[in-house]
Amino acid sequence: MEKRNDITVIIDITHYPHVNFYKYVIGALTRKNINVQVILQPRGNLVSIFEKECPDVPYVLIGGYKKSIFGKMLGMIKCDIAFLKYLSKIEFEVGTGVGSINLAHTARFFGKTAIIFGDDTENKLAHYLIKPFAPWIVMPKCITIRGKKILKYNGFKELAYLHPNHFRPDKKALEPYDLNPYEYVFIREVSSASLNYRRLTMGKLAKTLGYLKEMDLKIVLSIEEKSLINLFKKYCIILEEPIEDIHSLLHFASLTISSGDSMARESCLVGTPAIYTGGRDMAINNELIKRSCMFKVNDEKYIKDTIKYLIKANIKKEVEAKINQAIKEEWVDTTQVILDVLLGTIYKDKSLIEKYKPTPDA
Repeated sequence: MEKRNDITVIIDITHYPHVNFYKYVIGALTRKNINVQVILQPRGNLVSIFEKECPDVPYVLIGGYKKSIFGKMLGMIKCDIAFLKYLSKIEFEVGTGVGSINLAHTARFFGKTAIIFGDDTENKLAHYLIKPFAPWIVMPKCITIRGKKILKYNGFKELAYLHPNHFRPDKKALEPYDLNPYEYVFIREVSSASLNYRRLTMGKLAKTLGYLKEMDLKIVLSIEEKSLINLFKKYCIILEEPIEDIHSLLHFASLTISSGDSMARESCLVGTPAIYTGGRDMAINNELIKRSCMFKVNDEKYIKDTIKYLIKANIKKEVEAKINQAIKEEWVDTTQVILDVLLGTIYKDKSLIEKYKPTPDA
């Protein structure tokens, strides 16, 4: 394909994992002499993480994270207006984002293509707000939703950065924490909805930590509510995000306990069994649950029993072997999927897009 420097791609990034999802795509597009303009939502450490992972890539800040339903709806309208103002000032060929409602709306207004990636079909409101406006919605093959606009690939969105083409675990990531491979448990807690860390005395997280200490396992804790860090210092190593190589920490853990669905999948895809405590029933997670790589547990007793089973049976080795085989024989590099659909749209090369269209009997 001819390299051109008059082509611009818009990428909308609203969440930390989306930086990883697009960072190798950004590098590939830049090497093809294609301009990339990024829209960031100012949320937590998102800006600093993006600047570290994608230096010298231009970006603008639009929007902000809202928790309430009313706040999200009002914020969506304000973001649509802000997107319209921004996109009216630049020439672009195509836009892309993960679950990006605003980009789908505003790209359509300018007659441009918005390619939206996602795997959270349980968020039905977002899906319905995107579907009428985005020409292409790209999803993993294991999700059963179908339609003329739906493209499917065999894999997970996390394999855009965890596929062996991009990720190699590095033991050096353990050195700052004085850790040895497979002798610690990684815990990610993103809300009080699952392990209930706010009730320290009776809470599930405190009891789970106590049980892990009884097994003489070191504990690495990544906790979203930083005001609670002091409550857990005596139990475990507290991570201070952003971490230089968090995926190597996941890979060398004996198991992961996570209330966040993204990190539970990341753990599985780097070969570490994950206990998912977030409570959501997600089609994308079911693919890993069926393969006995992820274990969905909410009850306190079952968390304890599952930890004991995973450690005693050394399920870590089984999970690593299953994942390596699936990546070798089934799952694709999702970065290549993103590039195929983007470049197929830019250069009007239907062959790059057609291979992701499900056949009628698929």
